[in-house]
Amino acid sequence: MRYVTNITLLLLLSIALPAAVHAQETPDREVPAPGGTSREGQDRVQRPVAPEVRTRWLPLGDDSMRIEYALPREAGRPAVIVLGDRYGPQENVSSTLKVLAVLGFRAHALPLRSAPETPFSSVPAAAIDSADIARVTRAAVDIANEDGCDGRLFLLAYDVGADIAIEVIARFPFYKGAALFYPTGGLTALRRLLDAQCRFQLHVAQFDPACSITDVNELREIFIEQKKRLHVFYYKEARRFFFNPEHPDYHKNNTQKAWNQINKFFRYP
Repeated sequence: MRYVTNITLLLLLSIALPAAVHAQETPDREVPAPGGTSREGQDRVQRPVAPEVRTRWLPLGDDSMRIEYALPREAGRPAVIVLGDRYGPQENVSSTLKVLAVLGFRAHALPLRSAPETPFSSVPAAAIDSADIARVTRAAVDIANEDGCDGRLFLLAYDVGADIAIEVIARFPFYKGAALFYPTGGLTALRRLLDAQCRFQLHVAQFDPACSITDVNELREIFIEQKKRLHVFYYKEARRFFFNPEHPDYHKNNTQKAWNQINKFFRYP
């Protein structure tokens, strides 16, 4: 699995920022300096280093959660909270944090009671633990108020994580935006987006009965009737979990397209 993880990270970094493709393999390797540099400058040139993913405990009143995070070099940057799919905190989540940090975001992944770690060989049912809504909200407030954050807070969520994100942005106004990948629950769950208090993107796979194109088109009609805008991105030949490089239904080309949309959305709100 470690081999898969390294390939996953390199692929995501190559999609998000080509200059950082080899950072994970050779973080401290010395390479020749370009011609024409000063003698001192030729002594040592270092490759860029992939951001380190760390863990810490975040207190939540009478509870706590162990979160993963990766930080950019610059202070005063927006924060992105990642809510993973039903397979839980797998290696692909850590890779996503590194990509976000390379792109200049303070990236945090929150563990969900709705998504315990589960092997990809299984197909767990989507089930939402309502306690996650309060836990995510408390953590988000703390993350937004950290010294290195500029106060802007985004959500990047998949599958059951997207279900929780939809409920969170419908209840609370302090998020700047949310990128939502293939939520579960069909049209009933999607209608909750009518109450969203921030901008959002909806990313939909072509072959996904739990978040079908038919349901999304019906949702679009409802949004039009209420004179609201719905931003949807469709991915041809894709299935649910296409954005997860460790899942059998991973789709490289569609992941590239999705990362482009995420980066533009978070960078130019």
